[in-house]
Amino acid sequence: MAEDIGNLGTIGSILRMSIVGRDIQLTQLHGLLTARDRGAGPIALVSGPAGVGKTALLHEFTQRAAKSGSLVLRAACSPRERANAWGVAHQLLWCTGRWKDASQRTSDILAAVGRSLAAITRAPEGERDKAMDEFCASVMKLADDHPLVLAVDDIHEADPESLGCLGHLARRMVASRVLAVFTDRPQALPPYAAARAEFGRQPGFHQLRVGPLTAGDIRLLLTDRLGVPADEADAAEFHAASGGSPLLTRALIEDTHNALQGMATATLRPVAGEVFDAAVVDCVHRVSAPAADLARHLAVLGPDALTVLLDRNSTDPPTRHLQELAQAGLLVGPGFRHPRMHTVLGGEVSAEERTRLHGRAAVLLHDNGAHPAAVAEHIVAAGGVAESWAIPLLREAAADALARDEFPKAMRLFDMAHAICPDGPLRASILFQRTLSAWQVDPAKAMRRLPELKEALQAGHLTAASGAMSLIKNLVWHGYVDEAADVLELVDDQLADDPVEEGVAEVRALQRWLSVLCPPFHRRMFGDVSPDVADEIAPAAIAAQPRLQAATALSVVLRGGEPGSAVVGAAHVLEMSSLTPTLETIPLALMTLFYADRTEQVDAWCTTLLEAARERNIPTWDALLSSLQAANLIRQGRLLEAERHSDLALSRMSSRSWGLSIGLPLASSVSALTAMGRYDEARARLGQPVPEALFQTLFGQHYLYARGQFHLATGRLQAALGDFLACGKALESWGVADTTLIAWRTGVAEARLLLGEPDLAATYLREELTRHKGRPRLHGNALRLLASTMEPRQRLRSLREAVDELQDSGCDLLLAHALGDLGHVYHLLGQSNRARVIVRRAYRMAKKCHAEPLSQNLLPDAERSADSRVCAAAHEASEQVHDVLSEAELRVAALAAEGHTNREIARRLFITVSTVEQHMTRILRKLNLSRRDELPQGLDTMGGSAAPAVSVARG
Repeated sequence: MAEDIGNLGTIGSILRMSIVGRDIQLTQLHGLLTARDRGAGPIALVSGPAGVGKTALLHEFTQRAAKSGSLVLRAACSPRERANAWGVAHQLLWCTGRWKDASQRTSDILAAVGRSLAAITRAPEGERDKAMDEFCASVMKLADDHPLVLAVDDIHEADPESLGCLGHLARRMVASRVLAVFTDRPQALPPYAAARAEFGRQPGFHQLRVGPLTAGDIRLLLTDRLGVPADEADAAEFHAASGGSPLLTRALIEDTHNALQGMATATLRPVAGEVFDAAVVDCVHRVSAPAADLARHLAVLGPDALTVLLDRNSTDPPTRHLQELAQAGLLVGPGFRHPRMHTVLGGEVSAEERTRLHGRAAVLLHDNGAHPAAVAEHIVAAGGVAESWAIPLLREAAADALARDEFPKAMRLFDMAHAICPDGPLRASILFQRTLSAWQVDPAKAMRRLPELKEALQAGHLTAASGAMSLIKNLVWHGYVDEAADVLELVDDQLADDPVEEGVAEVRALQRWLSVLCPPFHRRMFGDVSPDVADEIAPAAIAAQPRLQAATALSVVLRGGEPGSAVVGAAHVLEMSSLTPTLETIPLALMTLFYADRTEQVDAWCTTLLEAARERNIPTWDALLSSLQAANLIRQGRLLEAERHSDLALSRMSSRSWGLSIGLPLASSVSALTAMGRYDEARARLGQPVPEALFQTLFGQHYLYARGQFHLATGRLQAALGDFLACGKALESWGVADTTLIAWRTGVAEARLLLGEPDLAATYLREELTRHKGRPRLHGNALRLLASTMEPRQRLRSLREAVDELQDSGCDLLLAHALGDLGHVYHLLGQSNRARVIVRRAYRMAKKCHAEPLSQNLLPDAERSADSRVCAAAHEASEQVHDVLSEAELRVAALAAEGHTNREIARRLFITVSTVEQHMTRILRKLNLSRRDELPQGLDTMGGSAAPAVSVARG
């Protein structure tokens, strides 16, 4: 009951609001009321679009007329009652028998009017005019006693018989005390058009137009209903959403009022809710039937609805119906004013009708030469169309969507083409395209279609050249090696019968990359046959078969071949490649550069390709490239960046989507977190489940090595040793142990050293040194570790050489380790000043790498508590020196601060002793110092890359 009372209050507030902005029309109607009293017999036609407030205006006027003493006869028309003959005429007289204040004379006249109307309905066609004359005479006699108002709402929907009767009456109203007020809608069709013309010919005819509310009117409504002042901007927003339609405006205001209930502050933004939805439906039911159909078609088909309605078989062009909907406040241009209108009206269309509309739209749009993308969307919405052109068009539209990186759309189109295609080979080809494209978005979801692809291959609908090899690669990606081997047997059988060149090349490419990335899988699928990697990596070959050449380049690098041509070939592959659904070509080329220690090239290519992947929003490429970037950053000692890239890579794809390649981003993440001292986070990464087949891949060896580093850092020495040895055993058995792939021997050596087994450690380190001459990162680090097995003076020479090599390696983290060891040796040899300078430099470098455990170990316990303060002071002093000294003076000052003599400085910098003396004089003067031993410690010339530490290698 309380809810009903609340609803009544809402309705009342809406009715009150609807009169706003209608003062001019009310004044005009009251003027006609006065004219009636003078016997003018006026006719007022209140005209306006659906929902503009004509009914409310008529109601307000008749209420006022009745209060002023007029007898008001009312009727309301409806299209549902149009077939009810004389229905409107009977409505006008229906309530007169209940007029309580009527005198006996008036009652008699009303009875006579009723009898005359009844006589009209019974009169034969030839006598009907006479009966109508008697009816009109009775009405005029009634008006002589009481001023009369005839009010008919939506007269354009009246039955033809009543319209004829009212037209007959209009011709006789001149000089009477009758005011006829009708409301209608523009563009009404016959038979009303004839009656309207009849009304318009009468001398007392007046037309009153009712238009939409202005922004000023809406501002008044907002202030009245919401109780807070509304400004012009607020009103403009409501006007834009409703088009000024009173019906839609008042509903929008009511929803906004309901939404603001209980809110501390009122924000006058339009809120469309249930009342607005009901008003939209009401508005559509008020317009003409063709306009209502057009509104529903637009909700389902969008602008393409116009094409359907403009079909050559259509006899009712939609132009005027568009205008009708726009005047009703529903449309602006060809689209809906408010997005909720689209949803509400779309819900009014049944599923069957939607399907029919979309199918018809697809055919008509295709016949009219529309773009395939537009036609394809309707085919999908219709669930397919039985047209021969549908499948090629869907494939063309899907390819177009892929070119624009609209992957979900492309998947929908491929799915529809596959669903309606009856042809086996074509159906398999579509499924292959769909699976390959889905791989770029979510490999795990793409895997769901692999059983269907396998069936197509068994049926002979797929070949090595048309998708079978991609199926094999996808199976391998997820560790299904046995299934991949079964598919390969089917491919081999096909190629034995028909050795297509493209198919043979695809098999060779598969053999190449399996041999280096997953050697056990290669043996399972190809036996012990090793691929020949001696092929020339020529530009012509790369252009013809980029995947094969990328795999060949990686094989050359990993199996110890000359890396020069492989690097050039990989770079050429990258230059001519783009982010296509074929995922292996670019990663193989990047891995070639990575394992050839071309870190700068890898950085540059990953950055460029990542920008493209993110701009195009391709998750799989983003993940793969971020993973390779992270591995490359680890080699450079850029730990924080490496962790961020590996974390991003892991977040862009699920574990299932990563398949066996998850080993690489996990390895990078664990290595970075371990070196930064974030052991709990590294442990959590290692707790993440990985496929069992991972350890039969190259990625699995990266994972083993990273896990060994974690065990080493957390004191689990035997576990670390086991991981390093397992990694080395796998790599040696695969024939890739001599490369810069993974420094497993140095891992074993570190574990042996911590276990107190220096002789065993030295064995591994000497082998590493022998294998990696000319590779500063691996050779320098092995030399650093080997130095720890020597006496201090021998150790000093080895560490100087190690520092020199690592200075050129591009890895600041390994250089920081070497500098720290070198400083420690200087301290043991009693050269504390030099030791302090070198350790400080190592500390700054470790801090720069975010290697917290190393940075803490580089400082004595007494200094750690004052760490920040000391480093800040040293940095400030260094900055002051940089500001006043030239680069040449800074190089001399840095060496002098370490205690080098003028002759030593001259030899290091390849200048004369006299030049050093001149520089020293200027340095002391500029820094306001009297002696060289007052120079600040830890000076460098490149913001952290100091010359003194480099120079000690050959002192």
